[in-house]
Amino acid sequence: MITSHARNPKAILLGAFSRFNYGDLLFPLIVGNEFDQFSPATKREVYALFESDMSRFGAAKTKPVRSLHRAGSLDTGDVVVFAGGGTIGVDWTYMYSNLLGKRGNTALYYLKRFLGEQAADTLCRIRLGVHRPYPWIAAPEDFPVPVKIAYNAVGGSEFGKLPVLTQDRILRHLDKASYLSVRDAETQRLLSRLEDVSIELAPDSAILMSEQYPVERLETLVSSSILDTLNGNPYVCFQTHISYARAHTDNIVTALEEIREAYGLRAVLLPIGRYVGLEDQVALEGIQKRMRSPCNVISDEASLFDIMLTIARAKVFVGTSLHGNITSQSFCVPHLGLSDTPCKVDYYLGTWDLPEQSRCVPLKEIPDQVGKIIRIPDATMKNKRQELISRSHSNFAKLAKACDLEWSDESTDIVKTTSASDDKRIA
Repeated sequence: MITSHARNPKAILLGAFSRFNYGDLLFPLIVGNEFDQFSPATKREVYALFESDMSRFGAAKTKPVRSLHRAGSLDTGDVVVFAGGGTIGVDWTYMYSNLLGKRGNTALYYLKRFLGEQAADTLCRIRLGVHRPYPWIAAPEDFPVPVKIAYNAVGGSEFGKLPVLTQDRILRHLDKASYLSVRDAETQRLLSRLEDVSIELAPDSAILMSEQYPVERLETLVSSSILDTLNGNPYVCFQTHISYARAHTDNIVTALEEIREAYGLRAVLLPIGRYVGLEDQVALEGIQKRMRSPCNVISDEASLFDIMLTIARAKVFVGTSLHGNITSQSFCVPHLGLSDTPCKVDYYLGTWDLPEQSRCVPLKEIPDQVGKIIRIPDATMKNKRQELISRSHSNFAKLAKACDLEWSDESTDIVKTTSASDDKRIA
């Protein structure tokens, strides 16, 4: 049964979708598929900072955010959905810097030095053609006509580090939302001062990927070269960004060699974040050169589906990427997060994962921890996956109800009808 309305509002999916970061590019894809299944009549549009076309990587095309603020772009009652990611408190300067390349980042650095951070942020916002104070936070009155605002399992674990006045301003905007769900308990705690909107706790929507893209489907979407790489001996999939690699290259190499010796797993190195600031591809090429045993580096032209399948077919995933770990959760692959300090990966895994995988692990502990997580029973991994998928479907149904969007009642119990076929879908 589908709940109907006189006019089904349009859904605007808004987020950091114009840079190559695996997690960000997943959101319009996964959220769009969920709408296709449970609200096919809802028209959707995807917006990011700039117009972009990364369809060659399997990503959605985007329209520029400036056009969303022009008269006629929205109708009263339309829904702006911040589709996911660590969006709470991020400023315009940071988001713009991700798109500028190294020379642009150098210029922006000096701009902040000479003018101050606030003035530089204002200039970046003006350059992007938007007047609201934050990229991924908005109030209904920030748009040409009254709209509804929804946040889909967003993150904000850095919120407490912002100046108090900034926190207060953000909270005033969030309090005007029609729906707010966050992806981890730490973000929920930090936003607990909100007065007019309840805070729902929901898994990141990327958990749905194994349901939408089971392994047998992914194998039809990837390149033959990826299949050739993955069809060899069992492997550990490893990922890191450049900052972590620079601090730990020797220990990373040692850990990967010890994993090979102890468990017979070759290393496949996977670049997930490929924009300036993360540069996984640079980090992993450096690690490959230091390895004593043969290993593979997945191309920095790999698509979303190439990345997904590389993790799905791994025996173990180890990495700094939150969405690398979430992909592992979705495909029931044992996984370990990496970080030197408590971070969004810790907060997410601590909220949603099994005890053996609920924290980031120091590199020196990785080989021993790999031995522990590969012994987690398959049934335990599948039960956790099923719980998270069920919670994600429920989150979407609640969002739709709060925003007067059509939504099929079948979404609330879909897990009951699919659990019997899970083994074939993710194995």
